[in-house]
Amino acid sequence: MPLLESILDLLLPSNCAECSRPPSVYCRDCLGRHEARRVERPQQISQSGIALSVLDASVSKAMSAFKEQNQFAIARSMVDALLPTNSFGSIDAVVAAPSAAKSFKKRGFVPAEVIAERVARRWGLARARSALTFERGVADQSSLTVDQRQTNLVGSMGASPRLSRRRVLLIDDIVTTGSTLREASRAVLEAGGEVVGFVVLAETLRRSPPSGHPELSQVEP
Repeated sequence: MPLLESILDLLLPSNCAECSRPPSVYCRDCLGRHEARRVERPQQISQSGIALSVLDASVSKAMSAFKEQNQFAIARSMVDALLPTNSFGSIDAVVAAPSAAKSFKKRGFVPAEVIAERVARRWGLARARSALTFERGVADQSSLTVDQRQTNLVGSMGASPRLSRRRVLLIDDIVTTGSTLREASRAVLEAGGEVVGFVVLAETLRRSPPSGHPELSQVEP
């Protein structure tokens, strides 16, 4: 994957993913408006995590270029510029959330694997590649309603026995309802592993008024 990414970076356009100005795939001005934030959602996900940005219109444009136009440098630029120091303690394996078969066939890669590779490199951690897989057919979460997202993935994932007795950091691209991370956590726990937290590129904020705890990220249920 790293060699493929490097080749694609040379061949694909290098205008900023947000503002479209050259010469870099993500300019300093646009990256500078983002700041990593703690995601705390005990009702949706048992573990806390880190989101490198909030999913607004500009970030959504960047995510689309990353996932649908194979511009891997977008994800790597976000991780390099915005990932804070490791606050999760000891981590034995960085594990990416899988993609639905239809999404993988369309894109030819798993977005979370690209992110996981960079996070692992930045923090000097080991990867557990393809450690999470879907054991039944699922729909692409991005095409579903909130209610559908909550049920689409339940019981769908399996985790490799390699994760037994290992402290795992989960990686995904975007967190909205938390369904993917919740199911991934269940699979890791069932395999005998421990999930210490997660890292995502962006989180979707809820549209309702903020809670009484503004320091915590509040997202759609």
